[in-house]
This record gives sequence, C-alpha cells and structure tokens, in this order.
Amino acid sequence: MIRYLFNHGRVQALLVALLIVSGLAAISGLARSEDPRITNRIAIVTTALPGASAERVEVQISEKIEQKLKSQAEVKHLSSISRPGLSVITIELKDEVTNVKPIWSRMRDLLGDVNNQLPVNASSPLLDDERGYAYTRILSLNANDDITTLATVNRYAKELQNQLRNVSGVELVHFFGQIDEEILVAVDQHKANLAGIALPQIHAALKGADAKVAAGTLTNNKTQMQIEVTGAFDSTARIGAIPLSSNQHAGQYQLSDVATITRSVKTPVSEIALIDGKPGIYIAIRMLPNLRIDTFSERVDAAVAKFSNDLPAQILLQDIFDQRGYTETRLADLLGNIAVGFVLILAVLLITLGFKAALVVGTALPLTVLFTLVSMQWYGLPIHQMSVTGLVVALGIMVDNAIVITDAVQRFRQQGVNALAAVEKAVAHFWLPLLGSTLTTILAFAPIVLMPGAAGEFIGGIALSVIFALIGSYLISHSLVAVFAGQFIKNDSRTGIFYQGIRAPKLSKRFAASLKLSLEKPLLTLLIVFIFPVAGFLGAGQLTEQFFPPSDRDMFQIEVHFAPHVSIESTRQAIVSMDQFIRQYEGIEKLDWMIGTNFPSFYYNMLQRNRGANNYAQAMVKVSDFKRANELITQLQTQLDSAFPSAQTLVRKLEQGPPFNAPIEMRIYGPNLDTLSELGQQLRTQLIAHENITHTRPTLLSGSPKLWLNTDEAALTHAGLSLSEMATQLQSQFNGVIAGSIIDNTETVPVRVRVADQDRADISALFSTQLTSPAATSQGLLVESYADVELTPSRGSIARRNGERVNIIEAYLTTGVLPQTVLNEVTATIEKSGFVLPHGYRLEIGGESQERNEAVGKLLGQVGIIIVLLITVLVMSFNSFTTTALILINALQAAMLGLLSVYIAGYPFGFTVIIGLLGLMGLAINAAIVILSELNATVALTDKHKIIAAVMTCSRHISSTTITTVGGFLPLILAGGGFWPPFAVAIAGGTVLTTVLSFYFVPVAYYLVSKRTLRTKKHGINAH
Repeated sequence: MIRYLFNHGRVQALLVALLIVSGLAAISGLARSEDPRITNRIAIVTTALPGASAERVEVQISEKIEQKLKSQAEVKHLSSISRPGLSVITIELKDEVTNVKPIWSRMRDLLGDVNNQLPVNASSPLLDDERGYAYTRILSLNANDDITTLATVNRYAKELQNQLRNVSGVELVHFFGQIDEEILVAVDQHKANLAGIALPQIHAALKGADAKVAAGTLTNNKTQMQIEVTGAFDSTARIGAIPLSSNQHAGQYQLSDVATITRSVKTPVSEIALIDGKPGIYIAIRMLPNLRIDTFSERVDAAVAKFSNDLPAQILLQDIFDQRGYTETRLADLLGNIAVGFVLILAVLLITLGFKAALVVGTALPLTVLFTLVSMQWYGLPIHQMSVTGLVVALGIMVDNAIVITDAVQRFRQQGVNALAAVEKAVAHFWLPLLGSTLTTILAFAPIVLMPGAAGEFIGGIALSVIFALIGSYLISHSLVAVFAGQFIKNDSRTGIFYQGIRAPKLSKRFAASLKLSLEKPLLTLLIVFIFPVAGFLGAGQLTEQFFPPSDRDMFQIEVHFAPHVSIESTRQAIVSMDQFIRQYEGIEKLDWMIGTNFPSFYYNMLQRNRGANNYAQAMVKVSDFKRANELITQLQTQLDSAFPSAQTLVRKLEQGPPFNAPIEMRIYGPNLDTLSELGQQLRTQLIAHENITHTRPTLLSGSPKLWLNTDEAALTHAGLSLSEMATQLQSQFNGVIAGSIIDNTETVPVRVRVADQDRADISALFSTQLTSPAATSQGLLVESYADVELTPSRGSIARRNGERVNIIEAYLTTGVLPQTVLNEVTATIEKSGFVLPHGYRLEIGGESQERNEAVGKLLGQVGIIIVLLITVLVMSFNSFTTTALILINALQAAMLGLLSVYIAGYPFGFTVIIGLLGLMGLAINAAIVILSELNATVALTDKHKIIAAVMTCSRHISSTTITTVGGFLPLILAGGGFWPPFAVAIAGGTVLTTVLSFYFVPVAYYLVSKRTLRTKKHGINAH
C-alpha cells in the first residue's frame, strides 16, 4: 500500500483533492448552532381548579396525577407545586432515555385516563414538552402609542405567528404574554335586582339566544336546502338586545338595561410581557435540529421584513433575542483559536524539526481537520461550541503521529537509507505502537461520549471531535504524511535550524548525563519522581469544587418573587418601578420582563418552573459585554434589595451545564405541613446568617389570604339550597360563565356573563350578593342572611417530590462565590447547632452539589469498561502485563500532575477538569508507549547505554509533540473566562510535567523490571 502510494503521485493528489472537496462540502452542509441540542427530558403538566385552596389542589389534582404517572419506568423525578387554583407538575425522565416522544405520548394517554378522577370543574391536565430548549429567535410586538390596545397587538401577533410557521425550518412558534379576548356581559346587580332578574336567567337567555345550531334540512326530489335561524351572536349590539323577563312582574327588559356589554381582555390576565416597560407580546421561534442557524435566520429575516411592510406605524416590532449573533461570535472566537494554535504549532515545528519536516507535518493539520469535518457530517455532529472546541483540543494531538513518522523518516534518511525504504521502515516500526497510543487516547475520551444524560450530550461533542481527529491523524500520518516525508526530505547532511531544527548539544549532553545518573540511582529517582504526583494528590484535596462555571456572556437574568397573595397587577406595578430603576445603570442595552411565568428560554438550560405564579417576574438583561455583566450583577443585587425590600430579587448569571433551581438546596421531607414549615424556617435562619448567602426561599409558602363563609346549613337547606349549589352560584357570579360566542373572521370570541366589578370587589359586595333558589322564586337570598365571614391565611404553595411532601430551602449566593465552599461551611454550622429532625422526617442536599455528583457518577460509571479495554489494547501491543502496568502507573501520575497544574493555576476542581484529566491520561500513555517501543526495539534491557540512546532517540519528537500540544491549548488558556482555562490548564500543564517525569520514570522502571526479570531467569537456569 505504502509502496503503491509512494510511486503514484496522481493517487496522492486525488486523495488530497478528495479530502479538500469533501471537507469543504461538510463545512457547507453541517448544521450550526450555539450549543449542543440536549434531549428534552422535562415536561410540565398544568391543571387548573378555580377557587380551590392549595391543600385541595394537592389532594384532588397533584396527588392523583402523580399516582398515575410515577408507575412509568422512565420517570426519574416527579415534582409538583400546588398553588391556590393551580397544579404544576414537573416530570423529569431518566438520563438513559433518548427517544422521548413516545414516552410523552404515553403520558398524555395516562393523563386522559386520570381526567375522570378529577373534580368536575377542574381543567383537563395539559402536558407541555416543548419548552425545554432555548428559542432560536425571540421577537416582540407592542404599541408605539397610548391609544392602540393590547388586543389589537394580539391580532397582529397571531398573523405574524401564522406567517412564521410557514418559514422552512421552523419547529414551533410560541406566544408569551398573549391575552384572551372576550365579550364581557357585566351585570349591574342593583339594576338586576330592581328588575327582578336573576343572574341564572341572564345566563340561560344568552345561551338560548345564540342560534349557532342547524335547524334542519328541506329535501325534495330536486333540491336540498339547509335551514338556520337568524340571530346568532355577531356584535355587542345583538347581545344587548336579548329580551329578558322579570320574575316579579310582567315587564320585559333588554339585556343592555341591566348589564354593560363590552369587548375586552379577559381579566385577570395570567401573564404579562413588558417590552421596554410597556405591555406587549413575545413571539418565540425555535429552529428544527440539524439546520444551519445562519441560513435559517435569513429566512426568518425575510418573513419578518415582509410582515413589517404591512405593519401600521403605531405597532413596534423588535428583535429581542437572536441566537445567530452569539453563534457566529462564539464560533469565530473558536476558529480564531484554531488559527492561533495552527500558527503556534507550525512555529514550534519549524524550530524543532526544520523547515522541510515542519511543512510535511504541517500538511497533517489541515488534512486532519478536513477529515474530522467529514466524519462529523457522516455522524451527524453539528458545528457548535463543543465540537469546534474539540478541534481546538485536538490541534496539538493531531500532529503527534505525523511528528513521530516524519522524524523517523528524516532520521533514516540521514543514516543513508533511500526514500522508499525509509518510509517503509518508519511505518513498519511505528504502526503498532502508534495504533496502540491512538486507541488508548480514544478510549480515554470514550467515557465522555458514552456518558448518558444532559451533561454527556452537552460535552460529548468535544470527545467526538477529538476521536475523529485521532482517527484521521493516524490514517493520514501513516499514508500521505509518510509518503510526503520520504519524497520531500532529502539525505541532507547540512545542519542548522532551517534544515534539521534546533540542536542543543550541551543540553543534550546534560540530559544524557541526568539519565545516566537516574539509572545509577534508580530507587532515589523513583522517589523524587513520585514526589510531584503525591503533591498533586495532596493539592487536589485543597481544591474548591465547582460543577460547571458560569457562562461568559453579555446577558444575565433577574428573578423577582413577591408575597404569595400579591396579584399579577400589583406585581406589574412593582416591576415597572424596578424596570425604571435598573435602566439608570450604564451598559444596559436591553431589559425585558415576563410577569406571571418564566421568560422565554434564551439559554439552553433555563428552567420553566413558575407557571401561573402571579407574584413572580423574570427579566432578560443584555449589556455591553460580559465584564460589565459581572459588575452589574453584583451592584444590582445589593441595590435592588435595598430599593425594593418587599420583593425577593435574585440577580443571576447564566450557568453552564445541566440546570438546577438554586446553587444550594436543602430538602426536608415529611408528612405534616406545619412541621415542614417550622423546620424550614430553622434552616433558613442558619443559612441566611452566612455572609455569602444573599437570599433563601422555601417552596412551602404560607400567607395567602382566604375568606371562609361560615354558613347556616340548616337555614340554607330550608331555603332550598345546598352548600355546593351556593358555592357554584358564587363561582359563576364572581368568575363568570361562558354563555355563547362571536365568530370574528377565523377566531371565536367567548361571551362571559358575570357581575360587574363593583359587585365583586370587597366583603360588602359578597354579603349583598343574591342567590336564587327554586323554593324562593319571588326574590333572591342574600348571602349575609345565611353566612358570616372569617379571614384566615392559607397555604401559598405546597411542594411534593416523588410522591412525598417536601419543603425545599433554596439558597442563593453572592456572585463569584463557589457553592461547594458555602455548602461545606453551612453544613458544619448546622451540625454544630444541634439541628435534629423529628422521627419520620429526613434531610437531603440538592442543587449544584447533587447535579455534580450525579454527572460525575454517570461519567465514572463508564470508566470500568474503558479501563478493561485499555488494558487489553496495551497488553496486545506489548504482550506484557508488566509493561502495561508501567504505562498505567504513568497515566495515574499524569492525572495527579494535571491536578497539581490546576492547583498551581488557582482554578477550582470541576467537571471540565475531570474531562481534561481523562484526556491527559490518554496523552501520557502515548509518551510512555513511544519510549517503551524504542526500548523494546533496541532490546535495551539492563544495558544503560542502550537505554539512554533509546530515550535520546525519541526525546526529540516527544518534546515536539508536547510543545505542540501545549501550543494547541494555549489559545484556550489565554482566552480567559471560567469554562475552558481549567480544562486547558489540566491537560497542557499536566502534559508538560508528565513528559518531563516520563523521561526518567519510564526508563528507570523499565531498567528495574528488566533487571528483576533477568535475575529471575538466571536463578531459574541455575536451579536446573
């Protein structure tokens, strides 16, 4: 194969052309996005039970749905929040689940089954599994004047939604802040009483007057004609003209005599969108997976521009968020890192190998990158920050094989071997050792690929890119690079940096002398060598733990919680004031709010857990750059707490990795709500005392006021009404009943009848409310005649987790403080305080700590199989368990040295460091394999001169590969931020230290093992 390729230049050219063309085609065709697409394993089930307390919602809704769903094997966690009138259940599937659509479909079927077990006035449970991904684009519509109503904006938003749905590549379009229009029939209770007309009569009259029903068909032998009665609702005037009869006299009235009929927004609204401080509507668009975000955004731009041309001047259309800009910036930065790394590596190669050898090795870089891109397209791995980072990581690694092969060919040519023979000899000598080192490095990155769940899907692109690059590097270096080296590098005896690279005879002599000294005192050498890994092990115990560092982004979020009883309108008024306060700060470019629910997801791991929370608001804040964002987060947290003491304000960075509700969570499980509340308060007292905890928040909330009607049941029954009938009538009077509809173009606008606002505003209005009874047809029954009222607090919310009641105490930290540090301190404080849980209650730690432990457990769960495979590869490569043990010891040393590098650099220990250590172990194995292969090839055994010569022979290309590896990681280190530097430092620093120690550990260990083996054989011969 090598001979044929060497002798046929056209085949070489065709192979290079094939790589170039297919690589460019892959660049053009590969999907592009900012972050990896993580499988959505979270869905939310919402069920309304109007007028019910949190306790009733828990028992009648949440618990019944949980019982139905928790039997499913794929469910990992079931969490529920029961609020007055609303149940919100979060379903989280196990990490191993990848095909979620059939499971969500089955869940919907189960919810259909449980629907019959719910109260009659409960809504059907609605499962939403579409809000787990970040939206690609968020647009907004709002009025540009004080005249245009939100209802008008809503109609334009619906038209825009229809047009966007027709854009190729759109997966879905969601509304946020959408309002519901209705025809409100507001009955004046006083006028209705004077006229002797009860509310149920009005309801019945409305239902009977809306003649949207077929009236039969006239059919004969020739024709067929449909019959329909005129009078269907088509305007407010038509509704106002409905005739009403009095119960007390023979008079007849029209509906407009006792009621006001208006087309209006249904109140209270369930959610409010504030755009630049004004009410509006968000239109959130999500792109289908495996598409290019740049071409998709161009199609959206065209649709938006077309829609804008027909938009009136009084309605403003804005681009709130566009993921394309972040994607292009992030990918441009990473590609810039690749370019910088490429230049650094070429510079290193020119110095260490010489001009010709550097050019030959340099060809491996673009060819391997092209091969990797083709592999990514074949596999279906998009271009995003993780896959491109994998290319940055692989930069230094992908030239290792090429350096070894080229250096060997150059050395053989200098020894007088002809070109073809030099190529064949180099390939024959190194194909097996380099295959072993390539496979071991692939296996080192394999746990990342095999890791299930969101963390694995997020970072898996790094490992896949590296693996594809390693495969390409091996294949290209043993074919094209080897042939190019033989044809291009001549038998040139000239010396100098340009021809043979840098030579340092004095340094080489000192290195050889140090190797000789280490072999003369092998035990002392091993002792000195092991000092550094032990120092790394001890330093690891001092490292602060951090699961995933925050994102370096020019955006952050603000979450605001008010007391549970606060209405959504009161929340809006407070948020408007807060909005004006925040805009005074320099650097704020965009500030937009969502009230009553979460803001549309503009980042990949944002949780949607505050549906139907009238006392909640969330803001998306965009500033000039991420440095200003970090400054503002600290400033705003302090200033907002002081300026708005009635609100609990959380100014939070965007976090990397799998989502969690709060950095620190303490979950208290138990049956009694009062006890859970008391225990939670004790924990909150302990937590808030910590200087770095800014806020604590329980999920078991109290303080929501509720009116209890203490009714004289005997008197009410005598009047012909039951308690449930009384409740139903009050519900219909105050909240209203749908009694018809108006068809407006393609929309159906419901007609709701209820009492006017002044008749449902306070307790006196409640007492003056009249009830109707078949036994009392002449006049209504006043509520105050049969009941008195008691105002008491009720539960604001009740939380459950996996079928158990729980009070989760969430703790939020000062910006820049590591959660694990605070958790260790507060845990020690709680233990010292003597905090003891009663029998039947237990405490569980959640938040960042739990997510980290789960992710690390999933990662290390794959390591056992990988280690067995790795040992198998090494044993097959060297046919020796002893040699394999030496290599593995070297790999463990590398891991400790990587930790030492992280400790010296001052970075925390996190998930990215673990990934870096796995890669580092693979690289360390490479160096050991190359040295041991050279020692075995020369049959050095206990011959110290041969051992030194073998190490000196391979020291050049090992040093070159080490420097190029560091050069490849240097851009990630210099880029700054919190995400990549710890990862890059672990590999780059560990590689340097490991290489230096390998030059002494591997030959000395080889010498001692060989000496023992020869002694054993000698004793065996003597014994015979």
